[in-house]
Amino acid sequence: MRTLAALLLLALFLAPCSRAAEFEIYQSGYQPLKLAWLVDAPADAPDAARLIRQVAERDLVSSRSFAALNPLSFLADAAETRQRLDYGDWRIIGADILAIARLRHEGERWTADVEVHDPFRAKLLTRDTLAWEGRIPRPLAHRIANRIYRAATGVPGYFESHILYVRKHGDRADLIYMDQDGANRQAVGRNFTLLLSPDWSPDNRLVALNTYVGNRPRLEIFDLATGKRRAFGTFPGLNSTPEWSPDGRFIAATLSRSGNADIWLYDVKRQTWRQLTRHPAIDTTPAWSPDGKEIAFTSDRIGGSPQIFRIRLSDRRVERISHNGPYNTSPAWSPNGDRIALITRKGWEYALATMRTDGSDVRYLATGGRIESPAWSPNAQMLLFSKEVHGVRRVYRVPSWGGVAEPITSPNEDASDPAWSH
Repeated sequence: MRTLAALLLLALFLAPCSRAAEFEIYQSGYQPLKLAWLVDAPADAPDAARLIRQVAERDLVSSRSFAALNPLSFLADAAETRQRLDYGDWRIIGADILAIARLRHEGERWTADVEVHDPFRAKLLTRDTLAWEGRIPRPLAHRIANRIYRAATGVPGYFESHILYVRKHGDRADLIYMDQDGANRQAVGRNFTLLLSPDWSPDNRLVALNTYVGNRPRLEIFDLATGKRRAFGTFPGLNSTPEWSPDGRFIAATLSRSGNADIWLYDVKRQTWRQLTRHPAIDTTPAWSPDGKEIAFTSDRIGGSPQIFRIRLSDRRVERISHNGPYNTSPAWSPNGDRIALITRKGWEYALATMRTDGSDVRYLATGGRIESPAWSPNAQMLLFSKEVHGVRRVYRVPSWGGVAEPITSPNEDASDPAWSH
């Protein structure tokens, strides 16, 4: 979501360093819950049952919060369990969570009666009826996964969310949309001269973009439903790194219209700008706090090296919050409000990290290659980022509490600037 792609800023921030150093990658020690997952479906819907079973299981396992047990170890099937549930059958095989979905349909209207149990406490965690209308019930699978995730962890799921990223080809770029699991991947905007820093509006209908026209940067609002584009930042100099406020009223961005790179606020309704930061240094990459009261940003105002600051909108009080090392950029505020993701560096080695909002408790989550553009999942349990290795950029995801990063885009495309829907 955040990037330092503007060459002027990048050149300024990339000061020479002597040698690379290793990061200690944070691991929480969390052990995934062992999941027993059953789907009971009518005889005329075997394909739908298989789809829902596979999609929901992939959702839950990919979150790293669950490990699916092999169905061959089950002592009862879905129909038997629905008629008579014996928690002992599931404790024997070590199931921490038992989830059962009974699938029904009338034409293209699908209904799932979902139960989630804790066998070791012999407790029903939730019982719900979920519905979906459509020929292929894939969205229903995501909805079921969300319900299982929340019942088991107490945290909302993110499996009905979507991801945008930038795919570059030659001297052009496309805006790519996909479900969070990679399905329904499609180009929703094509052949931009240059495309950077997409950011979803709070209602997920619009996207703020940094584009280029005639080698001049500009800011645009892109309508995902219609494909229409409207420019809202076309000033001489820098127009970059837009981010919507949580209430959708403002877009914070970097402008150099005053002769220096500062953070400005665009009033979407009134279509007017006002300057937020005023400093001879370079201020860029704004990131709103979830309550809309503060903005974190990158600045070289102390010592000439990039660091993370935050500004309180009520009185414009600025406070430096990153103190670990000489290079800290691209803040992204957690939806929970308790942590900020950032890009940091030791020597020539880049890393994705998170820290508390006062700069303490820095945790390194991924390293290797050139890392950019952190973006949180809606429930703050997963992070996206882009990484370039040997000239190839891909989008990766990693749990916010630690784990191995995995790519979600192909090595055959140049993918960067990921953004997660709300």
